[in-house]
Amino acid sequence: MARICENCKKGIGYGHAVSHAKNRVRRIFKPNLQKIRVLTDGQSVRVILCTNCIQRLKRDSTLGKYKLFQYMKQKEISQEVRPVKEVKKPESVAPAKELEIEDIVGKA
Repeated sequence: MARICENCKKGIGYGHAVSHAKNRVRRIFKPNLQKIRVLTDGQSVRVILCTNCIQRLKRDSTLGKYKLFQYMKQKEISQEVRPVKEVKKPESVAPAKELEIEDIVGKA
C-alpha cells in the first residue's frame, strides 16, 4: 500500500530527530492516512485520505471529486416526505361533565 493521500498527494517526509544534545538521527515522518468510503460519480468508493483531507471533507461535504457518503444519506432521508398519521377520537366516549362547586365542596 502506497503511503500517499489520494487527494493532496501527501506522502512520507524525511528529516532528523534532534536530541537535547543536538545529536541528529535520520527519521521518517509518515502522514496519518485512513481508509474512508466516499461517493465518486455516484458510486461508493473506498479511498485512502490523510486526516486533514477527511476534516475538510466533513466540513465542506465535498472535496474535489469526492463527496461525503454519510452526508448524502442523511440528505436523502430528510428529503423524503412522510405522511402524518391522524389520530381519530373514538365517537362512543361521552364528553366529560363539568364540575360545579357543590360537587367539590358538598351540598349544604
